[in-house]
Amino acid sequence: MTMTQKSSAILVPFAADGSCFNSTLRYPETGAYTVGENGKEITFDSFDAALEHIMMMYTPRWRRPNALGEWEIVSAVRWELLPKKYRH
Repeated sequence: MTMTQKSSAILVPFAADGSCFNSTLRYPETGAYTVGENGKEITFDSFDAALEHIMMMYTPRWRRPNALGEWEIVSAVRWELLPKKYRH
């Protein structure tokens, strides 16, 4: 059973723009989640594994597409419950 299956109320990091780390952020070409600071990024095949790693980071960072569709690194500014639209 995965972390997201155990509880739909899980904490995830949010960036300053209000976006959060969620299960839709698989990089299209690899299908993996990318976390970490620039030059020290790590990829994960599962959302749960990526989230576990993010939880251990001093400053959580992950890649997500910006308004132009370019994948960039964002940093967490707060932790909140995963929004309902991303819960399975």
